[in-house]
Amino acid sequence: MSILTRREAEAAEAQATSTTLRADRRFLWAWLTISTALSVCGNVGHAALTVPPGTAQALAIGWAIAPPTLLMLAVHGLPTLTRMLGSETSDKLLSAVVWGVTAGAFGWSAYGIFSFTEALGVPAPLAALAPLVIDLSVFGATRGLVLTSPIAARLKVGAQPQRAVSPQLSKDSAPTTAPRQAPSTATSAAPAVPRTPSPDAPTAPRPAPPNAPQKVSSAANPAPETVALASRIVESRAVRQPVSVVSRILDLAESESRKNVIADRAGVHHSVVSKVLEAAETQRRSQLAVAS
Repeated sequence: MSILTRREAEAAEAQATSTTLRADRRFLWAWLTISTALSVCGNVGHAALTVPPGTAQALAIGWAIAPPTLLMLAVHGLPTLTRMLGSETSDKLLSAVVWGVTAGAFGWSAYGIFSFTEALGVPAPLAALAPLVIDLSVFGATRGLVLTSPIAARLKVGAQPQRAVSPQLSKDSAPTTAPRQAPSTATSAAPAVPRTPSPDAPTAPRPAPPNAPQKVSSAANPAPETVALASRIVESRAVRQPVSVVSRILDLAESESRKNVIADRAGVHHSVVSKVLEAAETQRRSQLAVAS
């Protein structure tokens, strides 16, 4: 249940991040569209007011579209070249050229917007603010779109692998419980006791009664091997639980494979059960390695 809950939380978080990023990029596109339209209108209006009607005016109006277009392309080219070349192989001359194009296009467009705003009767100090606000909006919106495009691409590509990895967790969690049912030290120790007294006929029935209550008490109290394993787990600081709780979890794990049931019976969180079983598996492997 915890794996499914974690998967659902990760999927919901990824979906919220993707939705927020798409909304933010839509806002940047709207900002860029409006600011570019205002910049084009200012330059076209300046050309229409300053050039007499005719062929020259039509050419001037078409030519007035160049400054905001070059500004937008230059701003787009700055981070794009940096991303393509990398920080180690960046060309300073190329960067200087692109920055020069950006500054030139900004000044060219700013002059047209300033002249058009001043021609409309706006005082010169206020008219000087128009190109700053409009062209800097083009600069900011374009750069924001370029810088967030790799994040948007990674979200689209990364959504698929996260869903593909999640089933592997559930597959791995199932077989891990199987080897924890394997240790049967109590059952193997039981038949070993009657084999030793078998040569002595009169003493055979005498050790049988003390063995019987030990099996009955093992249902309530963990075996000594389990207590020793629990002590080693606590000493390794794998969990912050007393030895009695850890031994209780190990004892329940021998007959129950469902972690949530073990957690309910032991009165702990299911994550504690997972940590205890993982630490027990690690301790058993280390003992086998030492024995070999």
